[in-house]
Amino acid sequence: MELGSWELTEEFVHGYLSAVGDGLPVYARHGLVPPVALAARALGSLLEQLDLLPGAIHSLQEVSALAPVAMGQVVTARATVGEPKRRGGMEFITAAVCLSDKTGNDILRSKSTVLVVESSIINSSPITPQEEGASQNSTKNQTQADPASAFSTSVVGSLPVVAKTINQDQLDAYAQVSGDLNPLHLDAQFAATTQFGGIIAHGMLTLAFISEMMAGEFGKPWLESGSFRVRFKGAAYLGHSVETSGHVEKEESQLDGDHLTCAVGVSNRSGQALVSGTATFLKK
Repeated sequence: MELGSWELTEEFVHGYLSAVGDGLPVYARHGLVPPVALAARALGSLLEQLDLLPGAIHSLQEVSALAPVAMGQVVTARATVGEPKRRGGMEFITAAVCLSDKTGNDILRSKSTVLVVESSIINSSPITPQEEGASQNSTKNQTQADPASAFSTSVVGSLPVVAKTINQDQLDAYAQVSGDLNPLHLDAQFAATTQFGGIIAHGMLTLAFISEMMAGEFGKPWLESGSFRVRFKGAAYLGHSVETSGHVEKEESQLDGDHLTCAVGVSNRSGQALVSGTATFLKK
């Protein structure tokens, strides 16, 4: 499936960084595009072509930067979509996306798993959004906190925390720059009929908060070779505060150099883990 080509103009990059609330100077200093911005743009194009049911939600995401991508480059995206897998009225769709530069060299690979819930299930028993600080009971969409990613928990070798509050202006801006116009993030009336009971943030937006943490700590090497592998475990509701967590997990010497792996996550104020996984990059 061809997803098209687009130029990574400074306007696009600045618009993306503004939408996710990332004010780090590292991107302008090196003239580089954050890998997660490329993955978000490609995912938006993919979702537009797949024409999924409203309310489809992100389950898993992988992103691997294969080369540094400079502002102003023209990239082309293509995708391979796997056969849907069904389980209990839910349908899982996994798509692999590859971005290449104008010479045909691959510069980024991304793999997304999206969960499509049948409308009869979506509308049957919506979950009421929890107040911040309230206890989160275990449900299909709400998992208990991972100790490594609890709110403001200090871990040896921990990375600087990035804290955000989800607001509708941000969700609107992110939807426009990424192309992900899922009404679950934009339409309060529709979102109220879903299992979430209200508007939630895009999964890739919460992943951008982790990318900001990594870029702030590791700078250019992260932008040139960063990769993610994460699971979306819970929802970041409109109006709620979230923050990132991360710590260095291991360092390995390979033929191309030393690779650093960090355990990363995003959690809400009640300590519920919303995103959990690893981030890896090649140290310089």
